[in-house]
Amino acid sequence: MLLRVARVRSSFLKSSISPVFLVLCALIFLYVNYTTWSLPNSIHHNTPPPLIPTTAPATTTGIPRILWYKHGPQGLSDEAKEYLAFCLKNNPGYESKFLTDESGDAYVQENFAAHRPDIVDLYLSLKIPILKADLLRHLLLLREGGIWNDLDVSCGETPIDDWIPERYKKDTNLVVGWEFDVGWGDNFVREFETWTIMAKQNSPHLSMVINDTVQGLHDLSVEKNVSISELTIELLGDGGVVDMTGPRRMTWSIMKSLKSTLQNGFEESDTYNLTEPMLVKDVLIMPGFSFAASSNHYAEDDPVGPALVTHHYAGSWKNEHGGETKE
Repeated sequence: MLLRVARVRSSFLKSSISPVFLVLCALIFLYVNYTTWSLPNSIHHNTPPPLIPTTAPATTTGIPRILWYKHGPQGLSDEAKEYLAFCLKNNPGYESKFLTDESGDAYVQENFAAHRPDIVDLYLSLKIPILKADLLRHLLLLREGGIWNDLDVSCGETPIDDWIPERYKKDTNLVVGWEFDVGWGDNFVREFETWTIMAKQNSPHLSMVINDTVQGLHDLSVEKNVSISELTIELLGDGGVVDMTGPRRMTWSIMKSLKSTLQNGFEESDTYNLTEPMLVKDVLIMPGFSFAASSNHYAEDDPVGPALVTHHYAGSWKNEHGGETKE
């Protein structure tokens, strides 16, 4: 009798409970995976949302013929006006556009609030002018494309349309130049200058720069236990502005972006000691003499080309405030 009961129970489990149990397991599995699949990608991998929404207009076929500038409360100096006048005279067909502190704030709000409110909050919270200026140049070039020039930059005799060699024009989406490359020995940190940058719209490398900059500022505020608005020049540490939002930040992020794109086919050292422009993927890296002639030291027999711009090192950001402030 006991044996028969046991057999009945065994038969019942096989015929009734096991299928129900399997169905329940399947439902739980589907529910868990559905909710997981439904989560935003940023939650899964801590990846920031896109900087440019999918509805953004397509990129232009070339680098827009716009010279972007930003000035502080003191406006344009006489020297800056002269630099700009020559640049426009020597490059017919180009236009200049200026942003102020106020219009810069408005631009970031208007163009990034809908899909990247985190950037807007951070940008408007920053109190150090140079940090905002560094971030703004990258946001502008990402969204609009064109050429960013600092106010203390003058154009050389070579027309801007001739800066990019003809063989590279179709494939170039971003143009940067070495600030320190030649004549510094072996023990120095290379970096791209940031006073002149050229870009088509929507460069993924600029997206990397922006996201890394935003993350770096947030990390610093957590480390120092202060809000973004409470960050000061002193709190930036030894690397200062250069590391946080400036040339080294841009250099590190662009190189990181290239390495992630090219995998094993790229060595950063291949771009050192340039005597002509070098195209890496879609980034054209200019020799030191192109944008930073005074910062590089070539041998007499080096095939040095013309200086495309001259940086006059006004250094308006090098004060306790990190730039111009209202009186």
